[in-house]
Amino acid sequence: MSQLILKPIISEKSMMLAAAHVYSFEVPMTTNKIEVARAVKAAFNVDATAVRIIITKGKIKRFKGKAGKRVDVKKALVSVKKGQSISIFDAEPEVKDDKKAKKADQPAKTGDKKAKEEAK
Repeated sequence: MSQLILKPIISEKSMMLAAAHVYSFEVPMTTNKIEVARAVKAAFNVDATAVRIIITKGKIKRFKGKAGKRVDVKKALVSVKKGQSISIFDAEPEVKDDKKAKKADQPAKTGDKKAKEEAK
């Protein structure tokens, strides 16, 4: 049996699915649902309850007048038993409130002398 390479898809949508115990992976085009379930069990020690496969056909694009085609992608959505999780998808999203706090501390960039004097 050949080793199946599972590439996790980390995006906003996949993180929302991970909260419902559904994890998304990019898999080779030649694989099937049974192979994906076995690979997930071997790699992450979780039991897959359902596997859904999505094939996204590559778009035809033009570059400098020549037609080209993007690569076809096969995605696997794996549902696991309740109480089990895959640690790769447990990362907390970064909070972007730090930028707002820094912006409030800085004086206004306008030519207003009062704002500059208050900041000093």
